[in-house]
Amino acid sequence: MRRQHATAAVAFIVMSVAMTWPLARNLDRAVSDPGDPYITTWILDWGWWATFRAPLSLFHANAFHPAEYSLAFSENMYGIAMLLFPLRAIGVSALAAHNIALLAGFVFSGFGAYLLGQRLTGSWIAGMAAGVFYAFVPFRFTHLPHLQHIWGGWLPLLLVALLAYARTPTRRRAWIFAAVFVMNGLTNVHYLFFGALASAITAALLIPRSQWRELAIATGGALLILGPFLYPYAAVADMYGMLRPRAEVAGYSAQLRDWLPGRVTEPERRLYPGALAYVAALLALVIARKQKAQLSLALLWMAIGVFGSLGLNFVFHEFLYGAMPGFRALRVPARWAVIAYIGMAMLIALLTAALARRNRWIALVVPVMFFATLWAAPIRWYLTDPKPAEVDRWLATQPVRAIAQIPLDDGASEYEYLFRATVHHRPMINGVSGFAPPGRDRLGAMSKETPVPDAFLDALAKSGVELLIVHADSLGERAPVIHEWLRRELDRGRIGFVRRFHSPRAGSWVFRLGVPRVPRSTSEYLGGSTASSPRGTPRYPEELRGTQQLQDFLAGQPTCSAGTMGALDFPPPRLRFDHSAIFSGWAMSPHGIQSVDLWFDNRTVKLPAQLSQDPFLALRCPRDKHLARTRYVGQFIGRPGNIRRRTDVQVEVTDGRGEKTVFDNRWITWD
Repeated sequence: MRRQHATAAVAFIVMSVAMTWPLARNLDRAVSDPGDPYITTWILDWGWWATFRAPLSLFHANAFHPAEYSLAFSENMYGIAMLLFPLRAIGVSALAAHNIALLAGFVFSGFGAYLLGQRLTGSWIAGMAAGVFYAFVPFRFTHLPHLQHIWGGWLPLLLVALLAYARTPTRRRAWIFAAVFVMNGLTNVHYLFFGALASAITAALLIPRSQWRELAIATGGALLILGPFLYPYAAVADMYGMLRPRAEVAGYSAQLRDWLPGRVTEPERRLYPGALAYVAALLALVIARKQKAQLSLALLWMAIGVFGSLGLNFVFHEFLYGAMPGFRALRVPARWAVIAYIGMAMLIALLTAALARRNRWIALVVPVMFFATLWAAPIRWYLTDPKPAEVDRWLATQPVRAIAQIPLDDGASEYEYLFRATVHHRPMINGVSGFAPPGRDRLGAMSKETPVPDAFLDALAKSGVELLIVHADSLGERAPVIHEWLRRELDRGRIGFVRRFHSPRAGSWVFRLGVPRVPRSTSEYLGGSTASSPRGTPRYPEELRGTQQLQDFLAGQPTCSAGTMGALDFPPPRLRFDHSAIFSGWAMSPHGIQSVDLWFDNRTVKLPAQLSQDPFLALRCPRDKHLARTRYVGQFIGRPGNIRRRTDVQVEVTDGRGEKTVFDNRWITWD
């Protein structure tokens, strides 16, 4: 039995790597998109950082400062974070740990369903068929940005433990169920509620009341353990009104047609498990009809999952939304589908076991067919720069009460700020989640007014903000407005310039609210620029504002630093090439430029770009004569045969020292 389990585990590891390829070769830089995966990476990292530095402040995370219990604005995923502690302890980066957890989630989902199928039927092949379906059902790939929904293995294990207790109701088996219950709750709050209710209904039908005592005691103990992790959600619901309005929940409530093939606009409601799953389920009802108890259990979980997914479109979840504590905080009833998939996995196991009793080789076709029909690789991942930004490494050394990053409340930027926070862990007013505390919307609105009002800086100061970080690369059309605001506040002495940090295009600029510490030299402002230090100590604020780079920045002029800079000017993200394609941009470096390469298909295909001189590049930082400047172009007549149609491109510059710098990833479609 142990050998069979080990073989199954290895098989699910291999299949998970293959199904998500090329994630395994890009663990330190790949995300499904530059959005929610940054949130989950931050959550896992905060669990690690807070546990060993501020365990009593675990839920008082560093985002949305000064709000309390800000970790409870999202799933806490502490059950996954705990399992990653050994990896973080040996130096694995936050993003690499997240991606290892992503792969492990597929493996664990498959193995959990395998154990359920094997226990239900006694057949190894039947368990594998159930596991392959449950691990790689399209629902999982829809939720690639949501790590907690990839980790679906605790739910089938809940049922395994419950079936074991029903067969032999011992205290040990009751506490095994409780341990699985705890881990399921620590992994996914949605699954905690779904699994608890499905298990309660199952227990009421399977276990005589005379045998409930040990199970009830153990489950009560599990709830006590989960209490400290659930209290913050109740607290934010009370403090900030974090309850989902009916209109929002209704939008994420499925309809029966969402379980059928066809285009569903809302990704959360794409519940179709594939035609093979329905065919296998129907065949199981015929071929395994004599196994009434097992069939009834499978159909029960299917019914709970399907009816639950309908949300406010059906009485089941509508009653729970109105009557049961906690359910009003769940935004997406469609996620009940995972309970139905467990029911389907059981039917698939029953069918496969029935076939195995007749012919083992015919039965083996079932998991193979599911693996083939559910095949999703290669996946187009978004690749980020694995090297931390200079400003974030510096922030990690600064004992500040709070920081604010500009642009504020600008969608993509807020996701990136959470990802950056895995380096510095400083309290910040920035953050993004399915919920935001009162006042945050107003703060974001003020930052977008033209001109930026005085009240904005007042509100930042009132929130305890000491440092203001302006990411010039992300300002876009708002750059002139922000420049004017910074000039005004510098002239009034309400902020002071600290220093500039390198970034690919325009730099990250740090200002201190209030009268800042007087710096030692101009080079301290410039973050390592080649400017010479003036004699004596500069006065505040005239000489503080007199640094040439700061003047250029406030005037909207390009500024340069000691690192490699550049950009991919064309194509813009998500462009569609009909046939021919051109890729162009620029690069600058004080160390010379050795080569520029274009990487496609998640860094699996590398093609060199052509370098040429562009006299207009001399207009960027004209005083820095030592900078090497080049324009690069990649021009293709037709798509090369080794590049996929739905692909990505990332620029990599190698400077004269051999050091490599990558620029932002772009998704494109190339017919």
